[in-house]
Amino acid sequence: MSSGPLAAPVHRAVPRRPLAPGAGFRPDIQGLRAFAVVVVILEHVLQWPAGGFVGVDVFFVISGFLITGLLLTEHDRTGRISFADFYRRRARRILPLAMLVLVSTYLAASLLFLGERVRSTAWDALWAGLFGANWRFASVGTDYWQTDGPVSPLRHYWSLAVEEQFYLVWPVLLVAVLGLAARRGRHGSRSRWAVGVVLGAVVLGSIAFALWEVDHRPTVAYFSTFSRAWELGVGALLAVATPLLARIPAPVRPAYQWLGLIGLVVSVFTITARTPFPVPGAFLSVVSTALVIAGGVGGQRLLFPLTNRAARYVGDISYSLYLWHFPLLILIGAALPGGGYATTLLTLGGTALLSVLSYHLVENPVRRSSWLERRPPGMPPRRAGATLVRRGAGLTALAATVAAVALVAIRTPSPQAPAEAAPVTSQAELAAQIRTALAAADWPMLTPPPGELGSLGFTRGEGQGCRPAVPDGNDCVVTTPRPRRLAVVVGDSIGTAWLPLVRGVLEPDGWVVRDLTYAGCPFLAADTLSPIETITRACPGHRQTVRAFIEDRRPDLVIVSNAYRQRFTSTGGSPSQPEWEQAARRAKDEWLAAAKKVVALQPPPLGRDPKSCITRLSAPRDCVSTLSDEYRSYAEADRRVWGSGLIATADWFCDSGRCPIFVGGVIVRRDENHVTTEYARKLAPLLDEALAPVLGRPPD
Repeated sequence: MSSGPLAAPVHRAVPRRPLAPGAGFRPDIQGLRAFAVVVVILEHVLQWPAGGFVGVDVFFVISGFLITGLLLTEHDRTGRISFADFYRRRARRILPLAMLVLVSTYLAASLLFLGERVRSTAWDALWAGLFGANWRFASVGTDYWQTDGPVSPLRHYWSLAVEEQFYLVWPVLLVAVLGLAARRGRHGSRSRWAVGVVLGAVVLGSIAFALWEVDHRPTVAYFSTFSRAWELGVGALLAVATPLLARIPAPVRPAYQWLGLIGLVVSVFTITARTPFPVPGAFLSVVSTALVIAGGVGGQRLLFPLTNRAARYVGDISYSLYLWHFPLLILIGAALPGGGYATTLLTLGGTALLSVLSYHLVENPVRRSSWLERRPPGMPPRRAGATLVRRGAGLTALAATVAAVALVAIRTPSPQAPAEAAPVTSQAELAAQIRTALAAADWPMLTPPPGELGSLGFTRGEGQGCRPAVPDGNDCVVTTPRPRRLAVVVGDSIGTAWLPLVRGVLEPDGWVVRDLTYAGCPFLAADTLSPIETITRACPGHRQTVRAFIEDRRPDLVIVSNAYRQRFTSTGGSPSQPEWEQAARRAKDEWLAAAKKVVALQPPPLGRDPKSCITRLSAPRDCVSTLSDEYRSYAEADRRVWGSGLIATADWFCDSGRCPIFVGGVIVRRDENHVTTEYARKLAPLLDEALAPVLGRPPD
């Protein structure tokens, strides 16, 4: 193999050797690819089996094994490893289809989505194209306000990013180890032992780091290259150990593979989204994949479920299947809200069709072409290669054009919002507006603009918790004289969302309103779990600070508002209405005794996220939600806890159990459960009326 200027010589006197055992075509590995991609697609599209996402771990082990095997084979045959040739092969294998899917997805998103979601997809495409998608989605996943947002159609690119980041480092490290071994006179099996020792250290170090990261930053751990490197490292260790694995007695090899296949099946049905990942959650799938690969090294492959022609073909097109299925799922789901079976069938059918076409027309021809190959001077390029170069140039031009459009979309200023809607004067007026919205056939001018919902946030500092429990939180200690009329708002992000409403009602009457809310941390007398681990850890200290504030300042009014469905430590994270009711009652009786008046403001009913359901193709009816039995049940529990101190809000959002996404031209929620600032202010007269008897004054 020719070596370019980036080739890294390792040892010049090594004679050519035959291919390592197991270095040829492996139909069982193609079957593993088929298994992996099928369970991933089923989990995404059908939400079954629950552990289908472990298919990604199978891909990691396979990739580590094959790529390391190719590198070691090159070294054994030529005495060197060419970085230039390696990365050319990777680019030819990965880039054409990856870029095609990115471009297609962005174009479809720009035609379907609005405003901020188009810009967000553009950023996702940019990060994915630079193979940094895993860090992009890790950062989004650690933002509490983004955890319930619409899913990116490019989220699945995170795994491709992990692989490519690993392969930026691993070939360099491999060359360094082999070069050091050569200088010390170690060749052949001894140099492999040196590589194995280094790989073992990488695997153990990655597992140790993953254990720490899963405990402290679970969302980041899922996407982290450092926490996932051990999975690719296990595959690489298998490649290093192929001479030993080839000695496994032939009668025993099928047992290895069947045991591994059984382990994979067990893993997809026993692992769930709540299993700590990637450690220890991925252990079973990784070890099982390793058993299948190890059992097939010597050539005795009797595993029909993985080696039949159908499985092998699905394995052949697995890369195309993986890249196409998720954008189709998200885009079709957005185009057909509530599509049900139609969305499922179109996603599966479209994935199969596009994958077959792209495999035979793009992926396979480019991989077999001379694109990016180095040829001796004077040798003309192959005709097919020249054609593919032209196609590649056209694709590159298209990608550049789309990138320019993406940058324009990212930089385009947001349009001005329509004028703010006037507050309602009564519940009867609001009910009439709700009924009008439910009957609407077309979208009116909406406030705030739907395309800007993803960029909206709460007022700076609100919902950030109290110091010192929350390092970046608010200073909830008051050193100034107590105001004559002091009101505090406590609770999680639901309470934060109600702040504009509370301020709009009380501050004009001379009240001082203090924000003591903490997003993700409900004001309940129980240990709760947040989607963000740092919030879970800081929550008890925040609650203690709030209790101390209330006991010290004895506020004239405390307004409590929490989301209904909570995850409790004592129940393993499962929502528990009885525990919610008990925790709310304890908080009222034990933590709020010093307050002069206490009211509970009911959370809005859960509904469709407007960022997902308001598209260029949707109608108002696509965003109508219904008042669930669960919400009604929690509302009854709320009434038992607070009695006359509960301000019921369901009628502020729904009529006869049906709830529109806008009322009077104002969008009701910014996501599934947080009221928009504009709608909160619209409701001010209704809250003023509800507070009148509590504050001892007649309603206006």
